[in-house]
Amino acid sequence: MNTSTNTKKASGMGVICYGLGDLASQFIWTFVGSYLTIFYTDIVGFAPIVVSAIMLIARVWDAVNDPMMGAIAENTRSKFGRFRPYIAFGCPFLAVFAVMTFINMGNGTLGVIFSAVVYIIAGMLYTLVNIPYSSLAAVMTEDPKQRNLIGVSRSVGMNVGMIIVNSCSAGLALHFSGTGAEVATGHGYMMTAIIYSIIAIPLFLIVFFTSKEVIMPEQEARKLNPGETLSGMVKNKYLMTIFIVSTIQMVAFMGRISITTYYVIYCLGAFSLIALIMTIPSIGGIIGSLVVAPLANKFGKKKILALTLLGQGVGLFIVYFAPFTNMTQIMIGHWVYGIFNCGFPICLAMVADCVDYWEDKTGIRQDGSYYATYGLSTKLGNAIGSAVGVLIISGFGYVAGNMEQTAGALAGINLTVNLIPAILLVVAVILLLVLWDKTDKDFDDIRAEVKERNAK
Repeated sequence: MNTSTNTKKASGMGVICYGLGDLASQFIWTFVGSYLTIFYTDIVGFAPIVVSAIMLIARVWDAVNDPMMGAIAENTRSKFGRFRPYIAFGCPFLAVFAVMTFINMGNGTLGVIFSAVVYIIAGMLYTLVNIPYSSLAAVMTEDPKQRNLIGVSRSVGMNVGMIIVNSCSAGLALHFSGTGAEVATGHGYMMTAIIYSIIAIPLFLIVFFTSKEVIMPEQEARKLNPGETLSGMVKNKYLMTIFIVSTIQMVAFMGRISITTYYVIYCLGAFSLIALIMTIPSIGGIIGSLVVAPLANKFGKKKILALTLLGQGVGLFIVYFAPFTNMTQIMIGHWVYGIFNCGFPICLAMVADCVDYWEDKTGIRQDGSYYATYGLSTKLGNAIGSAVGVLIISGFGYVAGNMEQTAGALAGINLTVNLIPAILLVVAVILLLVLWDKTDKDFDDIRAEVKERNAK
């Protein structure tokens, strides 16, 4: 492990403020991910198959768009660095299109085309901001422990954002839906999106001004062609492991978020409980984030990531087997799920390990495309979870807008929100333990070799 006093590090303010970027992302993208599906089905009146098609088409495009954005970013040269300019430039446009996703143009052909185009553009703008933002973590410091702290900062920002979004969104949407409204209207959702977007922009700009790049590519003038970029992603065994594990994790996580509103409204029978049910896991996630970095430093990132995934699965099993009237068991399950929902910073640190591994192996550093790959797993998880989730509950008999759903529909919602994600998380644990065969010490040695070679 490199212990040189010449190790480049991020400033304390940079580490702290880095997390504000994910806080801003939650205001925009988590709100969209949590409420757009039910907005499409219950407000606009789209059939579940139409919603699924919109989500999946957008993510198919992301499979091309995300790596392309990663390559563009890592080949960028500016006085502000490779990644930061995109954060500042893209965030206002992302905010605008996030709001536009909640415009109701009807459920006819024009409405479908409008919603699909706006959602795809919003996803592209999220890529424009989020890929460079994620990539920034790998170039802010050479210290592996500080990388873990940067990941923790992001995780705290994410969970604080989710707490705010999950605790306030339903109330805000109802408030702007008019006096006496029992469920949110389209106007309520749009006004809430506007408020969150206004808050998000300055948070992104703070990251731009405080979180600086200290690691530069070895060959500043060289730009990779698309073939080299793709090869550097696919041939890296460890990146592909993180991609697969993260995709499965995000199918469980983001897919669950998009269907949780259905679970609360129809299974538990109260729109007002959305804030409580969706906030508890985020509070638990903050608690877990405070200890995950020290645990990862002591026991290794792979072991602790596996533990967090398994713990989440146990929590969801508890919720699944709870009767809808047993709020005590439901709350316990959500707390267990939330406490262990703290593995995201470890994933980010492991992506940085993948970057170092490939640079050591080939001499090529691909921060942008590697974090784009991780970002793609997030989006794929969101899309697959949302799209498939809606189809599953529809197959069990869910009828949009009916306050009284059949027992079969309720069982399908419970299955989709709790049991399927729990099983997926267990699968992710198994794959991680089998495929990731290097220790943190191995990657520390790799990092030291890269630095020594670059210093010559």
